[in-house]
Amino acid sequence: MAPSLLPWRQPRWFSTLFMTDLWERFSFFGMMAILFLYATSPDGLGMPPGSAGALVGLYISATFVASVPGGWLGDRVFGPQRAVLSGAILIACGHLTLVVPAEATFYLGITLIAAGTGLLKPNLSALLGSFYPPGQAAEREAAFSVFFVSIQVGALLAPLITGFVGETVDWHLGFGTAAVGMGIGIAVFARGRRHFGEVGREPGQPAEPATVRRLRLWSAVIVAVVAAGLVAAAVQGVLRVELLVAVVGLLVLLAPVPYSRVILKRATPEERVRLRAYAWVFLTTTVLFLLVSQSNSVLNHFAAVSTDRQVGGFLVPASWFQSLHPLFVLLAAPVLARVWSGPAGRLAVPVKLAAGLVIAAGSFLLMVFAAQSPAASPLWLVVVYLTLSIAELIIGTVGLGVTAMVAPAGATSQLMGLWWLAGAVGAVVGGQFARLAMPGGPGPQAAAQGPGPGYFLALTILPLIVAAALALARTRIAARLRPGPAHPSFQLTTDGGPV
Repeated sequence: MAPSLLPWRQPRWFSTLFMTDLWERFSFFGMMAILFLYATSPDGLGMPPGSAGALVGLYISATFVASVPGGWLGDRVFGPQRAVLSGAILIACGHLTLVVPAEATFYLGITLIAAGTGLLKPNLSALLGSFYPPGQAAEREAAFSVFFVSIQVGALLAPLITGFVGETVDWHLGFGTAAVGMGIGIAVFARGRRHFGEVGREPGQPAEPATVRRLRLWSAVIVAVVAAGLVAAAVQGVLRVELLVAVVGLLVLLAPVPYSRVILKRATPEERVRLRAYAWVFLTTTVLFLLVSQSNSVLNHFAAVSTDRQVGGFLVPASWFQSLHPLFVLLAAPVLARVWSGPAGRLAVPVKLAAGLVIAAGSFLLMVFAAQSPAASPLWLVVVYLTLSIAELIIGTVGLGVTAMVAPAGATSQLMGLWWLAGAVGAVVGGQFARLAMPGGPGPQAAAQGPGPGYFLALTILPLIVAAALALARTRIAARLRPGPAHPSFQLTTDGGPV
């Protein structure tokens, strides 16, 4: 039976997680709505659009990469409950740091937010999945669909508030509103933890004391080396955003290989079969986030310089278009929760993922036509965000559900970290795409140029290729994702889809 579509009719533990995630997403998307605009503004960082797009991609990627050690710490050291609370505190400190109008505090602030997000997000998702037994796959997918509402409510409200304050009053006051949102989230979680009982209180696979000591030592060494490198580069005058993007981007692209090997090494033979098939979920998620990350850079830039935003005598803030995406996901989430609880829930996982990619491709096909106008109607972006939102909801809910289903015992947070690592790869590649799509030179003439139709055509073709591969290999993928003895009540249809 599907859970109620109203979060306040859920158990108290669900409501607590829902509201915590809502306010964390408010703070995150509030900052994201103005990050690119602040970076390119003359009274902000004054960066060229291409460099700012790469920076946004790097930041999004960093939040995802941080979920890898964040998931490990939740599983092995803190336990999901304490990991979520610690991450929320780090995020709040980061937003407060952004309030200070200085370039140095800007980079420190986004670093703190990325670290806190990486600690909070995989463990919050793992907490939710832990409340559903392995045999309740359909209920878990429907619950994640409802849980997605928290993300979209926060993401819907944030650009309207932080965007207006940031664009029309002061950028740093806009960042301050995000700090207030995270403060509310901390209070909600701290008060509601008593409803969790023992779920997530202790780590699922406690690390040995010697392992924790080595972790602290190597963490200190790595931080010292990185800090020394940054100082040396700054002294030599070679410290540039482009250099940071290149170095971190390379590390992100390489990170999935050793991380997945660690998970595979601890898995049973049956679990390894499912984890190798999970690579298709990883690939699909990577492509999804490559496309979605365009919203914060390329589509944000398109709204600012290539869209007719004049309504009567009011110029609509460019950041307000960022609210369209969560608005449409919010409207579609209850519908999809019902769909997954009905006959469509019997579709094989690869078919669902392929359908999401095809819809995502359609959104950028529309941009091919929109980009041909120097002052496009805002309706183009409205429809683009509608189709992209549906695609994200399909791939996101299915991907999270499968991640929770195939995770080895005691390693749910770690596999959630791998799911977010897929997002990191997509975001960093998407950031490089954005750098190529937008002018790299400074000045108003360069800033007024947007990406051409050819760029959006390339973003149309890419997901279609992956969708075709999923469709061709659907039977084999679905069979290998088949749960083993640890999931005795989870059945499969003849085409491999869950009942």
